[in-house]
Amino acid sequence: MWLQFDQGCRRIFFRCEQDVYRQGELLMSVGGSRNNKHNTKFTRSIPIMQTLAKSALGVAVAAAVAATSVQASESLTMDPSLTFTYKNYYFDENNKGAGATSGHDWSHALIADFDTGYVNGLVGAVVTAGYAGPLDVDSGFATNVAGGSDDNQDDAISGFQQAYLKAQHSFSGVDFEGTVGVKKRSTETYSDSGSRILAASSTGYDLSVGFEGVNAYFTEITGVSERDASTLSGDFYGNGVKLDYLRIVGASYSYEGLDLAAEYGNSKDYAKQTFLKAGYGFELDDMSSVELDVRYGRVKSDQPFNDAKAKYYNLNATYNYDNAYVAFGYNNTKDGDYNSDYFDGEHDKFNSSLSLWEDYAEEGEKAYVLSAGYNFADQGFSGLTWDVWYGKGTDAKQINDFKRNEYGSYVNYAFDGALEGLSVAWFYTNYRARGDVQDNSTLGGLSDLDINRLYLTYSVAAF
Repeated sequence: MWLQFDQGCRRIFFRCEQDVYRQGELLMSVGGSRNNKHNTKFTRSIPIMQTLAKSALGVAVAAAVAATSVQASESLTMDPSLTFTYKNYYFDENNKGAGATSGHDWSHALIADFDTGYVNGLVGAVVTAGYAGPLDVDSGFATNVAGGSDDNQDDAISGFQQAYLKAQHSFSGVDFEGTVGVKKRSTETYSDSGSRILAASSTGYDLSVGFEGVNAYFTEITGVSERDASTLSGDFYGNGVKLDYLRIVGASYSYEGLDLAAEYGNSKDYAKQTFLKAGYGFELDDMSSVELDVRYGRVKSDQPFNDAKAKYYNLNATYNYDNAYVAFGYNNTKDGDYNSDYFDGEHDKFNSSLSLWEDYAEEGEKAYVLSAGYNFADQGFSGLTWDVWYGKGTDAKQINDFKRNEYGSYVNYAFDGALEGLSVAWFYTNYRARGDVQDNSTLGGLSDLDINRLYLTYSVAAF
């Protein structure tokens, strides 16, 4: 399920993730300079059938498959699809700080996505497999492929990124859905990273029930695979300690422009998060509309003898006019540095419009973002969009004389006609941070960065 965030700069970044994931090009959330925050690699594989055997949902899906097989002699309906995607990415990072590392990663990938659809409208399966290899990667700067087994060469990665069963059923106006296996997941407080040429994923199961605008869901995660590794699934850790599971429960409600969402997650013995959101949108006339939302997030340690906690408030407003929009977002973090990690690795999600190149979430930090975008459909370029933004943060409690800012741009063009399936995109960010970092700040250093990323994606449907 792809969640929609239409306010502030999250409109830009989550739309980018939607655009590129569906064509093989996940941009991120955006969090790029946090890429090497965790270096843990997971190599122990967990067989998918073992996961299914431990899941009540797996049993239910298996029963549904058996029931469908019995009915197959009478009638069988399905709508399978197979899509091949080629991706060619060039990432360049110029770090202007003293002693800092700059470099580039030019890699490509081939991905196959197979979806059975829903057999008899009830059950199905999805399998995604991909290969990514280096074309020209600076030593020590691999981002789209593995870090390399020697000092000069970076290693290709390959394997399955998704392998899961899915089921759905409607009864008296109530919709039931479920999945079990390895897939890319995203909720209000959690997201498997899609910022690289191959996406990260997680092992577990998901249940949801919907009725007249109300949707409730539950997710349990027991394993993960990283975006720069070949492993289908592995254990996950918090501060080097193996964790048993992550459980997330949430609900949403939508009615005539009003949108409400609430979510709670707990990675046992590591972290607990709570998220609340209320939004309202209304039309001014046939050409223009306004969207408003307020968000609240709270994180608290679930580790013994650790009482660390933090919270943030996020306010957003968007004005839409025809094919253009302008948006403003404000974020204030209190009580501590907001760390949105449920565990080590690139699976975090700071659900704020101030989740830019960095998460603007230091203790005491006041931050705002101004963004704008335009769809050039009326100018004869139906596949061309352009988004720009400027973000600024000040007053971090543990950083003397602190200030940081960034401006960026994302241009995407999806071809049609004979070149349908081909898209090209350019992402640019200029990030600058200043201040005297204290020992107990989690920012991990201040930097001056210029980031350029070029994406070429081509998808073709076999059937």
